[in-house]
This record gives sequence, C-alpha cells and structure tokens, in this order.
Amino acid sequence: MKIYFISILLLSTATCSQAQTDSKNNADEMAIRKIEELGRIAMETQDTLAMYKLVSPDYVVMNPNLKVHGFRGLIDLLTMWKQRNAAMNVTPPHIEHVIDKITINKDIAIVMGQDVPDAGATNPDGKPMSKRAYSNIYRRYLDSWQLIARQNSNICQ
Repeated sequence: MKIYFISILLLSTATCSQAQTDSKNNADEMAIRKIEELGRIAMETQDTLAMYKLVSPDYVVMNPNLKVHGFRGLIDLLTMWKQRNAAMNVTPPHIEHVIDKITINKDIAIVMGQDVPDAGATNPDGKPMSKRAYSNIYRRYLDSWQLIARQNSNICQ
C-alpha cells in the first residue's frame, strides 16, 4: 500500500512538472514568434532602432554571399538599403517569413524557416532576391530573447 501511494505521488509530481514545462515552452515559443515578426518588419522598414532591441550586440551572420559580419554590418546594410530605396523612390520588398520549426532548449531557441520575397524583389545591390532558407539562434537575456546568430542561404529555383 505504501509503495502504491509513493508511486501515485511521484507520478503526479512528474505530471505537474511536465505541464509547467509545456506551458513555459509555449510561452517562449510565442515570444520567439513575436520577435521573428518584429524582426521581419524591422528589416522590411529598415528600422535600425528596433534592431538595437531585437538583436544582440554580439550578433553574427553568414549571408548567402558567404560573408560573415556582426551587428555593425547589419546596421550598415539596413542604412544602405534605406538610402537606396529613398534615392530610387521605391518601397522595400515584402518578404514572407515562413517558420518551419522552433526548438527551445533552456535559454537557447533555434528557428528554422524560409524567407520568400515578392516577385521582382531586389537586394540592396539591385540583384533579384531569391527564396532563402534560414536558421536564427536566440539567447534569453533575463526576461527577453535576442537574436545572436543567423545563417541564410539561397534556395535554388
């Protein structure tokens, strides 16, 4: 009888613990999805101030041209893109951000997905934009998440 009660106690404790973990993971996933959308909007509008909130100063990216740069390179790219669009009197292209998978492990979140630009969209250098696969890596800082790394590559058409 004693073993039965101990078994029930352990099972209920494990169930409660799993429910709390699932609830936390759901809240974290929703926070990551929100940041992903805010980041997409900031890129589309070349909002460098938003990037200071969403992206870690330690950020590193490998772009489809196989160039690696940090946070300063991101801000420079957005500034160049904004100046080019203003000079050409064009609006930035819309890019659909498709999340395929979010994996959260303690204070690290990995997002894998695709960036799908509108037809006719171009990069800041004027070349046609292609569909890209990406991986974004976030780290939790206190109560918020920041993007610390990104890798993206063109998908062959």
